[in-house]
Formats: sequence, C-alpha cells, structure tokens
Amino acid sequence: MTETTAEPEKTATFHNPVSRKSMPDPFITYYEGCYYGLATEVTTVKLYKCERVEDLFIRGKSKELIKTGDDISGGKTLGGNCWAPELHYLPTTGKWYVYFCASTDGFDFGTMRMHCLESEGGDPFGDYVYKGATVGDQICIDQTVYYDEVSGQLYTAYCEFNERGQVIMLAEMNRPWKVGNKRVMVTYPEYSWEKRGTDASNDGRVNEGPIFLTHDGQIFLLYSASGCWSEWYCLGFLRYTGADTSRKSFLDQDNWEKSRTPLFKAGNEVYGVGHCSFFSSPDGKETWVAYHGMATPDAGVEGRYAYIQKIDFGEDGMPVFGDPLPREAEIAVPSGQNERRS
Repeated sequence: MTETTAEPEKTATFHNPVSRKSMPDPFITYYEGCYYGLATEVTTVKLYKCERVEDLFIRGKSKELIKTGDDISGGKTLGGNCWAPELHYLPTTGKWYVYFCASTDGFDFGTMRMHCLESEGGDPFGDYVYKGATVGDQICIDQTVYYDEVSGQLYTAYCEFNERGQVIMLAEMNRPWKVGNKRVMVTYPEYSWEKRGTDASNDGRVNEGPIFLTHDGQIFLLYSASGCWSEWYCLGFLRYTGADTSRKSFLDQDNWEKSRTPLFKAGNEVYGVGHCSFFSSPDGKETWVAYHGMATPDAGVEGRYAYIQKIDFGEDGMPVFGDPLPREAEIAVPSGQNERRS
C-alpha cells in the first residue's frame, strides 16, 4: 500500500492596503477573538469589528457611534473634522473609551476639541454615551491614553498648537474624560525630517498622532512628523528613561529621550507613512503596527489608505520597523488568527 502524505496547511496571506477607500489614522486593537478598528472618516466616528484583521475595514461589521450634527453638551452639536479616533479599555471602570477630535457646530477649526465617549457596559461593540471635551477652551487634536498598571494612573498624550508648531503634550487624566492641569511638552519639531510640508523645505512643522508602545518593561511614545498631506510624513519616537512611573517622574520631560532620526519613513513606493497604532496577534506572540500610507507621493489627504505589518524589537528592546512592505508583498496573517485560507 502506498502511503499518502497530506499537504501542509497553508497560512492565509493578504496584501496591503487593508482598506478600499481612504482610511487615515487607523487604530486597531484585538480583544477576545475579534479585531476592533476606527479611522478618520470626517463626519462620523465608526467602530468596526471582524475576526480577520485584513477584512476589518472591508467586510467587518460597523456601527456609528456619533456623527456630525448630534447633540453633545452645552447646547452644542458635534461638527465635522472627526479625526483620529481611538478605542481603549480601562480596568478601573470596566468600560471602553473612544477618544477623537472634532469641531463643534460646523467645520470651524477654531472650535476643534478632543472628545470622549464611554461604553455603557463591558462590550466594546455596545452602546456609548458622550462624556465631554477632555480639554476645555483650547484647540487640541489626536488624543491617546496609557493606563499604567504599576501606579494605577491614566496618562494621556495629545497634539497642541503653539509658536513651535504642532507639539506633543503629556498629562495625567483626572477622570477618563478629563485631562489634568499639569501638562508638559515632551517633543516639538526640531529636526528637518519633522518640518517638511508641501515640498522639502521646512514648511510643515508637525509632531502629532502620539501613541504609546510597551515592550519588556520599556515604554515608548511614538508620534508622526512633517505634514500629513506630504510624502515625507513619518514616525519618530521617544523612550521613557524614568526610574518609575509615578506622576512626578512620568510627567518630567527630561525623562523622555528623543530619537534624532525617524523610526519609519517612506519606502517601496509607499509614501507618507504615519499616524500609527499597535495591536497584538491573537496568540500574543506578535506585535503589529497599523498606519496609513499613499500609493503616490502626491496623493494628498484623500489618498491615505490603511496598511498593517508586523514589527520586531532589537536585543536592546528598541522597536524595529524596517521599511513599509510593498503592495505586491504576500503578508502572512497574524499568528493565531482563527481563519486560515489557502
């Protein structure tokens, strides 16, 4: 009798980008068998859910959490410019929070504020209620948060506008929907790769889109630099060097060491890479980055599609991104992902 050997099962693969329309500022997280995602959609904040990350923004379930024209507070309505939404779970409350920025009563950028929604229960795909603007009468965008399990503190980073351009501020949250009074600037555009806009000259002084990344006890704060409309949009980062994560130490700008060179920039005909988020593979063995990129150098803000790829860490624990994977690359799905396809 001739023995037959079964062919090994093939791991499912996909190609970037993972959106069929412009989906800037993609945020993805994995929770209990599903991926959840959001992105900038200008007049609405939508939450997506799917078991397969490559299908999240294409075939995933979606629900609208809030939209332009909805009542918020103080007799105001949510305006346009709904940008950079993120989803975070807070163990101290057992609830989920969506942070995003938007104008009020129209599209006037002068009314741009950061806003917070709170889940009514523990289901990330359940109902949400509007809690308020996290910073009062001040233009701020791109809020992210970091819950420190050791200190029990909830910290936040966001983008503010001052005489140095767009800068990154760090603060403690008094409540999940309220930024505390002590706020420190941890980075501003100082290198040439942080200042490029419509051309290679220094006309796009931007540090924005902060996001925290932790690995083996180290804490990093990544941010996007240069104009988001340009091919030079890229990622920079800071490494936390403090002795502990107490409020005094964490909010000391001297404890944040800034890299002099970008961590991730255009390559393989993928341009304007930036405004990222991180998620784990279902088995917890891999760290992935979600970011937006452009297929041509001049695609502009309407041509920013969602991309994802696995990242690594060096022996020193520092994040290693490599180059953006080309669009023709066959990319294996995250390890442990439920569905496997040939």
